[in-house]
Amino acid sequence: MAANTSPIYSAYGDVHGGDLLTTAAADYTGQGALNAVIFTADATNGGFIQRLRFKAIGTNAATVARIYFNNGDGRLAAQISAPTGTPTGTLSTTGGTLMTGTGINYFARIVALDQYDGITAASTESASVSNATTGSTGSINWAWNAVIGAVSYRIYVGPITAGQVTYFTSTTNSYTQTAATGTRDNLSSSVNNHNMLIGELSLPATSIIATAATVDIDYPLNFALPPGGRILAGLGSTVAAGWVVTAFGGKY
Repeated sequence: MAANTSPIYSAYGDVHGGDLLTTAAADYTGQGALNAVIFTADATNGGFIQRLRFKAIGTNAATVARIYFNNGDGRLAAQISAPTGTPTGTLSTTGGTLMTGTGINYFARIVALDQYDGITAASTESASVSNATTGSTGSINWAWNAVIGAVSYRIYVGPITAGQVTYFTSTTNSYTQTAATGTRDNLSSSVNNHNMLIGELSLPATSIIATAATVDIDYPLNFALPPGGRILAGLGSTVAAGWVVTAFGGKY
């Protein structure tokens, strides 16, 4: 592993703050979209997370903070809504190599990704697009409703209903598919299954309104994180004013 190239308290990418937690995620697996990404390690060399600081910003009932580790493969719940409606597919005049023939069908479902590569639940499945022609028109244009806050989309496509095991990527809410096979990935296993509960912290009731006087609570971690590894946090119950979470860490 490379040497640590920046101080543990460097202000460039190593101290991350401002995440306000107010609403309960109410789970012990870190799969809910209300579990905020608090710290992300360097995508190439990993990093180190020293501690989290929880600061109340006003009047709150007592609650619990839950802290999770994500291994950085992007399989965490997005903090945006899933695509609504049903994607549509139409034969395209863009050149492609999709096969034609009786019984050859294409079905699509869409997921949206947020700024942390978190993945939403999938949209409903498209109607079948059948018998795409070869040559200059061997392609399908997929279109779907845009999602506010989405950074990109995955268009999961398969030859049978509920059989999407390959996807294509788009930064807009449309995509022209010109080949049958994209990136291999089973849609049914691609969402919300790579977070691990690593800590739990009791947060007391707070009644002091003045922000400067509210309580600060530090939670030590001292973990080396793999490339792209993340620390997430959520609350066990909804609170009124909220807790701001700041991460202190370093990059290698």
